[in-house]
Amino acid sequence: MIQKLKGHTVLLMAMILSCASFAQVKFEKVYGSTGYDYGYSVTQMYDTGYAIVGTTTSFGSGSTDMYLLRTNSLGVAIGQKTFGGINIDQAYSVKSTTDSGLVIAGYTNSFGFGGYDMYVVKTDKNCDTIWTKTYGGTNWDFAYSIEQTADSGYIIAGGTYSNGSGSEDMFLVKTTSAGDTLWTKTFGGLNDDEAKSVKQTSDGGYILTGFSKSVGDLNGDIFIVKTDNMGNMLWTYAYQGLLDDFSYDVLEDNTGAGYIIGGETKSLALGFQGIIIRLTTSGSLIGASTIYGAAANDGINAISQTADGRFATMGYTNSYGAGASDFAFYLENPIGSFVRSLTYGGMRMDKGYCIKNTFDGGFIICGSSVSFSTFEHIYLIKTDSVGVSSGTVVNVLTGIGSSYANSSNSIDVFPNPANEAFSIRINEKIKSDFIVSISDILGRTIFSKSFDARSVDEAIILNTEQFQTGLYLINIVADNYAAKEKLIIHK
Repeated sequence: MIQKLKGHTVLLMAMILSCASFAQVKFEKVYGSTGYDYGYSVTQMYDTGYAIVGTTTSFGSGSTDMYLLRTNSLGVAIGQKTFGGINIDQAYSVKSTTDSGLVIAGYTNSFGFGGYDMYVVKTDKNCDTIWTKTYGGTNWDFAYSIEQTADSGYIIAGGTYSNGSGSEDMFLVKTTSAGDTLWTKTFGGLNDDEAKSVKQTSDGGYILTGFSKSVGDLNGDIFIVKTDNMGNMLWTYAYQGLLDDFSYDVLEDNTGAGYIIGGETKSLALGFQGIIIRLTTSGSLIGASTIYGAAANDGINAISQTADGRFATMGYTNSYGAGASDFAFYLENPIGSFVRSLTYGGMRMDKGYCIKNTFDGGFIICGSSVSFSTFEHIYLIKTDSVGVSSGTVVNVLTGIGSSYANSSNSIDVFPNPANEAFSIRINEKIKSDFIVSISDILGRTIFSKSFDARSVDEAIILNTEQFQTGLYLINIVADNYAAKEKLIIHK
């Protein structure tokens, strides 16, 4: 029986919601501007807000640029940045780092040595760039996953046409904390092999997952590689079906039972099915199970495991939900028993790429959607501990060419135009207390408040409840300091 819950399709529910789950923050937000803005990876930051990375054609200096969007814990957009040059630059992975900053990985053909190179950006807690690096040779090289390692360095996984023994090989790069290369490794055969996810394991080594067209059939097989701490191969496992089989994420089971891999397979039905594979620590198969059914194409793009051993997956489904494709959430108990599955989205194409645990015990999910806007835009969902979201989608206009900490102006306002809330960031040091006042085009003061000088280090976030649609002027005044900026409110 299919049941509707707050606008989402519930395939099955075997858990009663606890009272605590209702206290958790829940929202659904779609962010975008005048072009295409994609969200591929999300992480929670030190201040409990979120950083989403992907690709944009709305902003930046090239055909596409790496895109970083930052929100507070309620999903209010408080800043954005782009990274890249005049050509194609894309981000696929972001992680919070131990210094409260971020590390972002993707690829570029604006910089580097080859047609495409791995492209990594390290930022501080304010998302200001600390360093950028490219990795690769004279051909094409791509990064799809990055993790900070126990020694404060980084491990990067993707694919390379510049190195290895085949057309494309899995590519693993280990760096220092400053991004300098310590070693590189390739894995694969004569045909295409690519890594989509890497994690450091409890023994200090690494586990990679992706696909191989070298170990089995040319359609592609799910392929897992386990290495030691220097990247030397310890064992491999291939899930070999007769048709297309791909994996996109891997994690080490926190119970110590082994590894969990998520992906999609076309070998067991007419269309793709989401598949979960469990391996022992030595690479032996514990079991493989498909989810979501097989009425159409379905798949898993990301896995997350909670402290109590439950794990959740995020991906897409064409078999269920409201639209042509919906975000698909699946939750299991530690022993592998099914809890529930949910879909999120509208009447058109929506696809989830990333899921992470949040500090309040819930989940943060990101992907891309064309159901709620003209263009494909970032779709960010915050749920409680069992995947229930707010059920109400809010569109957020991220403005035209606006960005924070990347402007010659002394203050930045984001988003601008704003619809539900906006942030004000002061780019200069102010030693005295200051006053922020906002007036309409008739000169009437709508808002005025004094702030402590320590507030300069963080963005000031204001909601738009007291503002009508229109043009406003922001004034900031302090001892020996004054700044003005226009603000458009559009509801």
